[in-house]
Order: sequence, then C-alpha cells, then structure tokens
Amino acid sequence: MNILIVGSDANAYSIAKMMSKSENVDLVFVAPGNEKIAKFAQCTDISENDVEELLDFSIANEISLTIVTSINAIQNNIGEVFTDARRLIFAPNADSALISLYKSSAKKMMYRLKIPTMKFGIFEKENQAVEYASTFRKALVIKNDTHILGERPTFAATFSKAKSAIEHAFTFPENKVIIEDYIDAKEVSMYFITDGYTALPIGTCASDEKNFAYPESVYAPDYYISDTLEMKILKEAIYPVIDDIAERYSPYCGIIGIDLFVDGENYNVIEYNPFFKQMHLQTILPLIDEDLYDLFLSSASGSLSDEYKFIRFYNKTTVSKITAEKIDEDKIDDDSLNIAYTSNSNVILTESAKTISRARENLSENIDFLTNTNCEVKND
Repeated sequence: MNILIVGSDANAYSIAKMMSKSENVDLVFVAPGNEKIAKFAQCTDISENDVEELLDFSIANEISLTIVTSINAIQNNIGEVFTDARRLIFAPNADSALISLYKSSAKKMMYRLKIPTMKFGIFEKENQAVEYASTFRKALVIKNDTHILGERPTFAATFSKAKSAIEHAFTFPENKVIIEDYIDAKEVSMYFITDGYTALPIGTCASDEKNFAYPESVYAPDYYISDTLEMKILKEAIYPVIDDIAERYSPYCGIIGIDLFVDGENYNVIEYNPFFKQMHLQTILPLIDEDLYDLFLSSASGSLSDEYKFIRFYNKTTVSKITAEKIDEDKIDDDSLNIAYTSNSNVILTESAKTISRARENLSENIDFLTNTNCEVKND
C-alpha cells in the first residue's frame, strides 16, 4: 500500500515516520514535506494548496490513502476533490470543516446547538467591536477568526488593551474578530477520530502554562479529564456537532479537536480544530497502541464503528517541549525520546515514562545533553 501525506510540519514528520515503519505500508510520499522528512519518506515538490495536482499525483502513484495534516489543504477543499474522484482521504471537506476552520462558525454552531461556551461577540467592523468591549468590566479575550493567520489570542484585563488588540486584529484583510469572556479555569484539549457517524476519543493533553493556545511544553494524557467527563463531552459537544455537519453538508471524516475550559465535571468549549495541533500530536502519538494506517483507513472508508469499539493506549505518560536550539541527533541514546521538526526547523522533543515527573526530568536532562556537548545524561 502506498500513502500520501499532505503537509510539511511536525505533524507530517511524525505521521510519515510512523507510517514508514508500518507493515501495511510500502511507500510513504509527503507533499511538500521538508529535508528532515526526506530522510525516511519520498517528498514531492507539490504545494499543499494545489489540490488538483495532488489528486493527479495520488492517481499516478496508486495511493491507497491520503492523510492531510495541512489546514491550508483542508480549507482548499482537498477532501471533496479527492472524494469526488473516489480516492480515500483522511480529511474533512471544506464545508464540513467550517466549524474547525473558522471560530465564528464554531461559536454560531455552539449557540444553536446549546453547547456550553463563553459569552461572545462576532464583529466585522472595528468600531462595533470597540464599543462592545467598552461595556465590559471584566477580562476579555480577543481572537482572529481563522487558525491559519497564526495570531495568538490576546488576554485583555483593561479596555485600553482590548481596544489595542481589536485595532491590531482588524489590520488583517477579510477577517472577523471574536471577543469572549475570559474564564479562569484549566485549559485542556481533547481529540476524536470520526468517520462522520461514529467518534472515538483518541487523546487528551494539557499544559501547566496559562497560555495553553501556544505552550512551550505539553503533557499527555490529562488525568484531569475523568471518564465521566469525557463521555459527557462526547455526548454533548461532539456527536451533536458531527450529526449536524452530516445533515447540513457531508460526513466529517478525520480528526476533530476540541479546546476546553474545565472546572471539575463542568466545561466550556473554546474552539474546534481540524487536526492535531503540532505540540499535541507529539504527546498523543506515542500513547496510541494501534496501527495508525488501519485506524485512519477505517475512518476514511466509513467503517470506524465496525472495526473499533475503542482505541487502545499504552499505560504511560508523555511530555513534549519545543526548542529552537540545534539538536545533535547522533548523540541520542534513549528509546523513549521522540523528535519531530516543525516547518520552520524548530524541534519538538517528546519523552515517555511511567510518571509525568519522570518524563519531565528525563526530557530536561535530554535537552541539556543534546544541546550542550559538555553535558552527560542518565536515564532510568
């Protein structure tokens, strides 16, 4: 079986590396990939935005499954283009992914389906957004509408800071701005795999940092999420969503992520995501005790409920940290350490251990060792 991975980030790197070791996979192609991925997969110089050329490539190279990690490709409707051509693809089409591509679409859907979320406003004009912010006497969060813009949400404890953030957000063309109430609660992320009919939990993660949207380190699983709460979120915030999408557009196939504020057994949804965030996948992937090819194929072919009742996980903990420092891979002598490279050559290091404290300790020692020739590392 030949597979094609569309992307060039740490997600594409890690999935391509894992797929290259699968007994079910013959050749792994990545478009466009990068020089690090080229060490274990065949990279092809096709832009992730050129979905028609990617389709032609998949046909010419007898690709059995295409896996999309690129948000740009999802937004450019690669899901529908491949599905119409009867090519199996692990990705939603652009309409089905609206709620995970655009935060305003997610907020409107949550309001309509009565999914718990923070009080919010959506604005297309700067003066209206500023006026809205001026009526609040509490902290606010100001966000751009899309994930692709890459702008971090702004926490604003004062009106002057909120006004400045709103003015900056409206410098982006064709952009809506979302303003939310700030909630002081634990932030976590949950991910589900779905074929548009069935959804299964595929991982949770969290960070000790307050700004979890762009953390430097992440750990998994997040034991703060109880089994009861996980099932509650699946029932209230996932199944109503995929059912609504299937009714309005077409079944959502792939990964759907959900960021939440959690307080005990209560939650508020922050936003949805069309795939794993880079840091999150690195912590979750080593915990999945399934063949990734089989798992993704069952989703793409619509047979998830027939082949999986649940997803198996290893009984261990992972911690990931991102660094811009150069890593000497030749010095690695730790089977529990995984490395992934982002599209801008930053490095994400992930350590696995029985406990989170041991994983953190080992990861810290490994980072010191791999970035400093005068250090020695010892791992139990």
